[in-house]
Amino acid sequence: MLNMRRVLGGLLTLVLLAPWGALRAGPGVTDSEIVIGQSLGLTGPLAAMAPELVNITKTYLEGINAQGGIHGRRIRVVTEDDGYRPENTVRLVGKMIEQDQVFALMNLTGTANVGAILPLLAKENPPVPLISPFTGADLLRDPPINHVFNVRASYGDEVEKLVQHLTTLGVPRISVLWMNNGFGKDGLAGARKSMEKRGLKLHSDAPIEADSSDVQKAVQSLSAGEPDAIIMITAGAPTVTFIKAYRKVSRAARFYTTSVMGSQSTIQALGPDGVGVVVTSVVPFPWSQSLPVAREYRDVLKKAGMQASVSFIGLETFINARVLVEGLRRAGKDLTRPRFIQAMESLQHLDVGGFEVDFGKGVRQGSRFVDLTIIGTGGKFTR
Repeated sequence: MLNMRRVLGGLLTLVLLAPWGALRAGPGVTDSEIVIGQSLGLTGPLAAMAPELVNITKTYLEGINAQGGIHGRRIRVVTEDDGYRPENTVRLVGKMIEQDQVFALMNLTGTANVGAILPLLAKENPPVPLISPFTGADLLRDPPINHVFNVRASYGDEVEKLVQHLTTLGVPRISVLWMNNGFGKDGLAGARKSMEKRGLKLHSDAPIEADSSDVQKAVQSLSAGEPDAIIMITAGAPTVTFIKAYRKVSRAARFYTTSVMGSQSTIQALGPDGVGVVVTSVVPFPWSQSLPVAREYRDVLKKAGMQASVSFIGLETFINARVLVEGLRRAGKDLTRPRFIQAMESLQHLDVGGFEVDFGKGVRQGSRFVDLTIIGTGGKFTR
């Protein structure tokens, strides 16, 4: 009995002397760092977006680390290339959870990709938080998922804005080009819903594969009906290849695309064929001189020598990083996943330099902001 008392007494002493953070912190948190993971299509059809996501996140968080980090901890980001293939995303996210011991994930791209890893996040105890995935799909929003925080507006919000604009103008024949995956199908459903709400139907629709292998078939299918407007639920290479191919057949239709089109490299790839294309944006105008968040974003680019890379995708990435950092700060020094989720919920009416993010109890949609912009000559956006 005496020996047992000594053992118990020794264990109690160890508990009392052990660092409180070490006892309570979960995976990805040490006394000196917080590990965040992101799986992106550095290669594949969305490769044009990737440099802006990676570079902005890296540059902003390096600035935070240079100021002492978050409660004395540096943020380290583990980035993996999934090539926009869901099976790769599942494998790489599994690796980041098991081997890299990430605390949370951010900036994951692709509707099917994110959908595929949701079971992996949920089976962890506590679940792995996912912040600001680059998808507007309903599968992350309806119903809300407790450990998933969406900053950007939904695809439904974006398509509704486009349909509202076109029907207000009285455009009679509205068609949809949709990527043949979860992203495209989600957007197509949203377009049909928006049209039906107004007692209207789509003029036509056509799918396109992510590798653009059937672009000519899609062009022939839509051009045969001579639409006045084509809403494109596409991202990356298919957007560019379709517009260029369609322009060779007809210049009658006007193109309307969602926010995932808004990377500078995609605009440059379109060249003169991009003039007149209308693009939705889920963040404010990044070239704004009056909006604090736009100026701060451009300052970060300038410090990194990337001032020529201003884009909507870049500003969205910057806002995502700021939201992550604010959540980590509010979670406090005794950082755990449950504390972090509570902290994210406390981001109610958060003013990010003129852009509002509003979470709360059971609220996992931070913004519904959608605006329309148009590509002008020289690849410059105008409002």
